[in-house]
Amino acid sequence: MIWLEPWVAMGDLDWDAEKRADYSAGWERQLVREVGPQHVLFGRTAKLIARRFDRDDALFALETGEVAEVHLTWSKGQEPDPKWPGASIFSSLDQWASESMTLDHSEWQAGE
Repeated sequence: MIWLEPWVAMGDLDWDAEKRADYSAGWERQLVREVGPQHVLFGRTAKLIARRFDRDDALFALETGEVAEVHLTWSKGQEPDPKWPGASIFSSLDQWASESMTLDHSEWQAGE
């Protein structure tokens, strides 16, 4: 997979394994904290695989093989509105790359 800016795969960060694991676990805990029972990601297992460091956006691998692009709110608890945190689910990493990452990359380049 070729990652396009501004997205960065967690495995591509120049961090030691412990720092990467702690960081990923923190984002995964925050996702669980924010999603309420009506949210599309409620009760799903999600593992952080990439970040967009210019925003609070993250890409999570789901237990089904799908991926979810999520915009966390960093609230201290469950969001009452099921549209938050914002989430888009894609059937595969390839679908996400073609439908979201390439658009983000184009917009990001235009903003430079």
